[in-house]
Amino acid sequence: MVKSVFLTAALAASSHAFQLPASTHASDRLVPRSTSLDSERSQTADATDAADVRIRSLGSHLTRSLAPTLAAASIALGPLACGAVSGGGMDYANLNLTGQDFGNGNYKGKDFTQIIAKGTIFSKSNLQGCRFYKAYLVNADFSGADARGAAFEDTSMDGANLRNIVASGSYFGQSLLDVESLEGGDFTDAQIPPKTLKLVCDREDVKGTNPTTGADTRDSLMCL
Repeated sequence: MVKSVFLTAALAASSHAFQLPASTHASDRLVPRSTSLDSERSQTADATDAADVRIRSLGSHLTRSLAPTLAAASIALGPLACGAVSGGGMDYANLNLTGQDFGNGNYKGKDFTQIIAKGTIFSKSNLQGCRFYKAYLVNADFSGADARGAAFEDTSMDGANLRNIVASGSYFGQSLLDVESLEGGDFTDAQIPPKTLKLVCDREDVKGTNPTTGADTRDSLMCL
């Protein structure tokens, strides 16, 4: 009986001695691994953010570096590009087009606002609805151009050639008095300031017949 009691006590003590400590529980052992994964994710995110910053910086640098080249190409190739896509979306506002050849092209509806176009050729081109507001058109050639509905307000047109132009329904300012020639032009329903029109009608070159529309130049201006 004593041996049995002693054996039972010994077994109980042995069982207690081999129990796993609380700190060795499986969930406790996973904590360091979870922390490690979080750290790795954080490092990966930081690396990605740094890469994004470098890419944006590189893109900004390339944009600044290429801007002058692209602008120069746009000016140099403007007429060719626009002519290739008839009636396309390329406009020319604020550009320096001095001495360039826009002749025999289709620029319908284009915006030429405030361009510098000294001696530029627009002869026999489709300029319907084009906007030349405040453009510098000194010595520009518009002979034979179709400029119906075009806007020429506040332009500088000293020496510009408007011979045989079709400008019905177009808008002109005082600078119309400074053009080199109006002979053969069709100005039917053109909007011209009354005081300017009176002086235009006194010009000797307000004569002839437009070869395209058959309109008499003087009659189209309603000169008495």
